Amino acid sequence: MEENDFLNKMENLKKPGVNADASRLQMKLVLMNTKKSATWGIWLLVIPIFFFCCVAIKYLLHWNWRIAGGFLDWMADVDRSMSFPIVSILLFIILPGIGAIANLLSVMHFMYDKTTKELIVTIKVKWINIILAVISICIIAVVLLYAVSENSAERAIKKYDIEWRLK
Repeated sequence: MEENDFLNKMENLKKPGVNADASRLQMKLVLMNTKKSATWGIWLLVIPIFFFCCVAIKYLLHWNWRIAGGFLDWMADVDRSMSFPIVSILLFIILPGIGAIANLLSVMHFMYDKTTKELIVTIKVKWINIILAVISICIIAVVLLYAVSENSAERAIKKYDIEWRLK
């Protein structure tokens, strides 16, 4: 009798349904691997950070190290030899920009919910990737700030030089 009761109960059990919304919520789009982007981010920042260290050694600390002076002289020669400073733009804007984008995309996950028409962005806390992205953005900001201030100073000197000659 117990066996028949058990079989009846098993036949009358409610079958579980599949909820597609739950599986859709769990799927997140991972754009990049965090370890690979951190490694690439470090390599993309080596030359700009080395340049800033050489500038600090030579001009701020007034140490006369041949490697720092030689690297800065080499960078100045490369910039002077070209009509457009593509090497500087590549080393100080494009490479850190690629590093920042790669590191930010590796910690950010995107999901689009069609039913509610929402884009859900989640950020995974991987400190090395976040720090590398911040350093990359800071390098770009310093270089752009320097370019703007240098250009403004040059224009101001030309403007006041012309006004002074007219008087």
